[in-house]
Amino acid sequence: MKTFAKLCAVLLIACFSLIYVFTMPAVSDLSPLEHERKQLDVEDMVQKIKKDYNSVSIAQQHKQQQQQQQQQQQQQHHVVNIDNEDRTVDEKALYNDPYINVQYRVVDDGVVGVKFDEVSYIEGSQHDPDPLKLNSFDQQKSDAIGSDRAVLDSRHFSCRQHAPWEAMGLPPTSIIMTFHNEARSALLRSVASVIKQTPENLLSDIILVDDCSDDEDTGRLLRALNPKIKLLRNYKREGLVRSRIYGALNAQGPVLTFLDSHIECNKDWVQPLLKQLKDKPRGIVSPIIDPIKADSLEYRVASSNIKGGFTWALHFTWVALTDKDKAERTKESDPIVTPMIAGGLFSVEKEWFFESGSYDTNMDIWGGENFEISFKNWMCGGYLYIMPCSRVGHIFRKKHPYTFPDGNGKTYSMNTKLVAEVWMDNYKELFYQNRPSARFSEIGDISGRKKMRDDLKCNDFQWYLDNIYPELHIPKTTQVTISQDGWCLDSMGGGDNLVGLYKCHRSGGNQNWKVDSANKKVQQNDDCLTIMEEGLSLKDCQTGNMNQQFEVNTEYKSLYNSYHNVCLTIKNPRTKFISVGECKEQQWDIKDV
Repeated sequence: MKTFAKLCAVLLIACFSLIYVFTMPAVSDLSPLEHERKQLDVEDMVQKIKKDYNSVSIAQQHKQQQQQQQQQQQQQHHVVNIDNEDRTVDEKALYNDPYINVQYRVVDDGVVGVKFDEVSYIEGSQHDPDPLKLNSFDQQKSDAIGSDRAVLDSRHFSCRQHAPWEAMGLPPTSIIMTFHNEARSALLRSVASVIKQTPENLLSDIILVDDCSDDEDTGRLLRALNPKIKLLRNYKREGLVRSRIYGALNAQGPVLTFLDSHIECNKDWVQPLLKQLKDKPRGIVSPIIDPIKADSLEYRVASSNIKGGFTWALHFTWVALTDKDKAERTKESDPIVTPMIAGGLFSVEKEWFFESGSYDTNMDIWGGENFEISFKNWMCGGYLYIMPCSRVGHIFRKKHPYTFPDGNGKTYSMNTKLVAEVWMDNYKELFYQNRPSARFSEIGDISGRKKMRDDLKCNDFQWYLDNIYPELHIPKTTQVTISQDGWCLDSMGGGDNLVGLYKCHRSGGNQNWKVDSANKKVQQNDDCLTIMEEGLSLKDCQTGNMNQQFEVNTEYKSLYNSYHNVCLTIKNPRTKFISVGECKEQQWDIKDV
């Protein structure tokens, strides 16, 4: 094939030369200067053809090298099959994912071995006069801190009383860190803290996955920091889930540790995670996450008496340990059994990660993946622990600095609907009552994930509630529409908008309301109908807020607030402005959905 390509190139050069010779004027008609120019033109043409041929050859060689690397990687990656047969399988075949090994490239461009210049690296980051605008944390303060600041050892003193870690035979781990348009100083500090705080013998490699950032050099230049750093770059925006899977496929360690790109590892952070997985495989372990303030970059200490929980709208929350939880722990260093993990920082055996189905690759960008991996681990034979002797700082931001191609709300509704449909059984109706817009989210084919659940012989969601999260309140609620003469009570999109009336469309969404009779609440998602000076609005539900208490009476067709002795009222029939007022004969049609 190579000989044939070379022959074609030679013939091409000859043809162009003959055409040029027969079409050019006779030599006698040219001046010496013009003759010399023509000769140079021919030579330039020949050189260009050779250059084009060489470029094609180099590209072909590079493509062949990439294919060989991918084949080698596929041969190296293996998992135990779900039927526990002792045979090697390709992770791609495990869940028939079309994205694997085709949506990213391994960056290898000779940066390794070059001296890393921290000052010029940070100065090369994109900046804005508003230090909070680009990253939703103070970038100027982040840049000033640099890569190596001392943070408080936030562990309980009992965590420092243990046998030498070196004698425990801990397995090494691969660090997988995905990022998209991250501030260079934050990413650098994250990677540098991993290198500084992780014993070298426990660090297999650091896999950085650049999810198609605008600036390729943000990740590329970091490869000079340490030879264990490997960089993957997605050809297009893939999101957290698929990016993490790409990283996992390229990881060399038997344990995978996933970290966000704006963290700082504390002292002896990884050893408790690895020891727990060594002692008890087939689970997921997470550190205590110390908050780093977004406005000041101050490192603070988090409580170790909390665990992960959630609302029925599938929002993650931190909840206090129950008396039973506290009684089962004999000392502060004991693991905390948690129903849910935050999802940003955790360790898991690579074999178990793929055997249990890794992530649902139908999920997009960010959000909801922690619910799926938490439900799946508990229901399918695994466990979730928070290790209080492992501490990692994390910058908590009030909003996402990056964009969602389909919008934040729409993406989160789609991702959480995937979780509800695959894992929550009949309890998914409570999810839809709290997030009615999700009913209309397009999620595609979920038969593969349901089959995986069957193949893994997972427990049902009732088992999860009974055994893992028995204290979760299961509300007795009703889903209704509230209307008058064809006009329905409508949240008008929520946010800062006042609740109003809109022509009834019977499509749910903004016109479906959850009535929690026990707590006298009328809700959408996690927000409650609230009396305001300017009208009615949706605000965070608060226990004891008398402006949020409504008794829905289907007999008298009213929504009544006993504290103010007022009822839901149309204040202006022409503009359909609604608020509360004196309870008269105004009636509402309240119908179950």
